[in-house]
Amino acid sequence: MGRPVFLGKAYIHWCERCNVPLISDKCDIHGKEGVFKVNLTPPADVRFAFENDLRFIEREFRRHYGIDVGEILEGKVVLLNKTPGEDDVYEILVDGYIFGWLRFDPLELRWKPGLKIEGATALWGRFGRSMRKWVIIDEGAVEPVRKGSNVLAVGILEAEPSIRVGDDVLVLSPRGEVVATGIAKKDYDALMKKERGTGIKTRKQKAVHYREGRKAGIKDVLKANHSALEERVDEARRFMRKTAEKIARPIAIAFSGGKDSLAVLGLALEEFGEGFSVFFNNTGIEFPETLRHVEEIKKELEGRNIEFIVADAGDAFWRALHVFSPPGRDYRWCCKVTKLGPITLSIKEHYPEGVLMFVGQRKYESISRYKQPRVWRNPWVPNEIGASPIFHWNALEVWLYIFSRGLKYNPLYEERLDRIGCFLCPSSSLAEIYTLKEEKPELWGRWETELERWRKRFSLPEEWIDYGFWRWKKLTKGQRALAKELNIEIPEKRTWEPVQYSMKEENGVFTVRFNTRINLKRIGEVAPILGEVERGENYIKAGSVKFTDEAAYTENPKEAIQAYYLVKRAYECVGCGVCVGRCPEGAISINPKSRKIVVDYAGCTHCRECMDVCPLLKIKSPEEGSQL
Repeated sequence: MGRPVFLGKAYIHWCERCNVPLISDKCDIHGKEGVFKVNLTPPADVRFAFENDLRFIEREFRRHYGIDVGEILEGKVVLLNKTPGEDDVYEILVDGYIFGWLRFDPLELRWKPGLKIEGATALWGRFGRSMRKWVIIDEGAVEPVRKGSNVLAVGILEAEPSIRVGDDVLVLSPRGEVVATGIAKKDYDALMKKERGTGIKTRKQKAVHYREGRKAGIKDVLKANHSALEERVDEARRFMRKTAEKIARPIAIAFSGGKDSLAVLGLALEEFGEGFSVFFNNTGIEFPETLRHVEEIKKELEGRNIEFIVADAGDAFWRALHVFSPPGRDYRWCCKVTKLGPITLSIKEHYPEGVLMFVGQRKYESISRYKQPRVWRNPWVPNEIGASPIFHWNALEVWLYIFSRGLKYNPLYEERLDRIGCFLCPSSSLAEIYTLKEEKPELWGRWETELERWRKRFSLPEEWIDYGFWRWKKLTKGQRALAKELNIEIPEKRTWEPVQYSMKEENGVFTVRFNTRINLKRIGEVAPILGEVERGENYIKAGSVKFTDEAAYTENPKEAIQAYYLVKRAYECVGCGVCVGRCPEGAISINPKSRKIVVDYAGCTHCRECMDVCPLLKIKSPEEGSQL
């Protein structure tokens, strides 16, 4: 996977006396006394573990080690740090140290727990030999192992019988001290037979910072971080105020139902009170809980001078699916159809003179967002200027703000879902997909049914769904390696083109033929895009292209390609509205019956700007488009 992207400081502070995390280097109760740094894997965008997160951690650790880690974690502030890896990996923080982690194995399709020396020390001290997955090594091997050497099977005095190859294990001295943790390279029988070679591949850990802290909760965290949090709030409000003064446009808050947009809405209510809009984009593939949460927020805002606007994509995704095939990380047509189109239309309708949209975008979310300015003009949504008040906040700060104000947050966060968006997003990790399967089987079932249709249509193995290969149109190097390891054949690139063409040149005339007859009535509805229209018996001429029901003819090779584009748009249009919002003359509309575009002959100037933005013709990279 390469080196992790560094998006900010790779540590947080911790108050030893309060036993809580800090968002600055000072505790409001104890000052800098007893405050230390906890080094984390970048980007260190930590969040609180909710009750269901703790139950999940307990379940997975019990499966592996056979003991209840809840005895260590209960009543403490536990943080989760999502880190780079083959799939999802969460570092688990408690008592000011990294206790261990949970890693989702994309080959075995299950979570695997592991321990740092600190976590192993805590568990061994409480449970001892009642734990599973441990080995005791010869005294002579202790120092070499402590310095980073692997454990040879010959040096193992005793081992717990459940150990299998690949298991995470504790390495102990004869005196019962945890020396290291590592991965078993042999199972129990091989270890006890003293087979040649490495028995345990140990992890190198330069320092050990084990401590046992007192019980603490969210109230303790808020008390210790009050001053630092209010500084963040004051800066964010000041940014909103100055940006609004500088950019004299109506103000809107992009509300997605997630924690970040909730924080921005809370800041707007504090700073402006009223006189702004709340803008929600219903993609049609939202979690039901999100829709209910949005309705609750809408009711709470009733009676204030705050307009609630919904850009509704309806069933656009499900209609477009049959044209585009399943979306992918490298094939994000879904964002253009369910977000960009409806948002563009709504902004054009409600803000004809433009809008200043405050969004919950943070630099810790991705490298592209890290590089993006705090205020930007959206190239895909006319008249929208975006701005992020919480751009520099991490997830811990967002949650502290939400808790400090008692804001009502989406209940999905308490169901192990820390990604609140479209439930079938192709950017989801395998871990997120399997969490969805477990927590929301009815939603996954609907999407799996659709995927199964496409699997059969493409004649692909069941692993195409099970291992998430559908999330790419063109497989990455890592996905190709996974397919090889699974010993299955997955095409490197899948294609789906309902409208196909062939082109032939003869005597200076380019003839474009299609895999279907050309419906001249339908072509007539969009023909002005290519130029002035001439209608004749059994033909339509648009610019330099002549269409019959059999083919398109032109002397210009570039226009021949444009003819194909026009037919493709005419037939495959899903009515997303992207081109409607971008048309400078307002000459494009959507037929409410057919849900496809039609062009006004009198208004169209043949500028073809609509060709440049149509998702059918030009699916852009994930970084482009609205950030709503």
